[in-house]
Amino acid sequence: RQLLGALPEGFPRPVLVRLQLDGGRYDRLVRQMERATAMPVQLAEAGMTVSPGEVYFLPPDLMPSAVGGALRFAEAGDIAGLADAVPPDDSALLFLSGADASLVDVAMGPAWQGALVGGQSEEGCYDPVAARAVAQRGGPSGSPTDIADWLIARWMPSARRFDSGGLSL
Repeated sequence: RQLLGALPEGFPRPVLVRLQLDGGRYDRLVRQMERATAMPVQLAEAGMTVSPGEVYFLPPDLMPSAVGGALRFAEAGDIAGLADAVPPDDSALLFLSGADASLVDVAMGPAWQGALVGGQSEEGCYDPVAARAVAQRGGPSGSPTDIADWLIARWMPSARRFDSGGLSL
């Protein structure tokens, strides 16, 4: 909620959120997040085209896939294939509270070289295992608002709201 709320309307990249929900109530989550951000929020569905400036919540069985020159959601289970669909040097992989720690090796591996890979700081994080693993491997760590600032600095540099302190974005 804090991260999405800190991203401005007109953010030029799509924001894909993978969150494992018990009971799969993604429609309810989408409605809640629509109130938290200025960006349009949708539940990703197979065949849907990914558009810049929109937030998509991905159920566990969907991933973006490059199809006919466009990025679309397709049924897929392996997140390791994501690097084939999106350009790593124009992407960010962010590990927030409760993220799957087994994905840190994938995110920090050679396929994602050039991507912004970071995690939520432990303060206010109910499950910091994945974010801590990112930090232990040299990735940046910050609050959800800090993470939004990183994204803004990287993709909307004229709207920068903070001093990166030398952090390479």
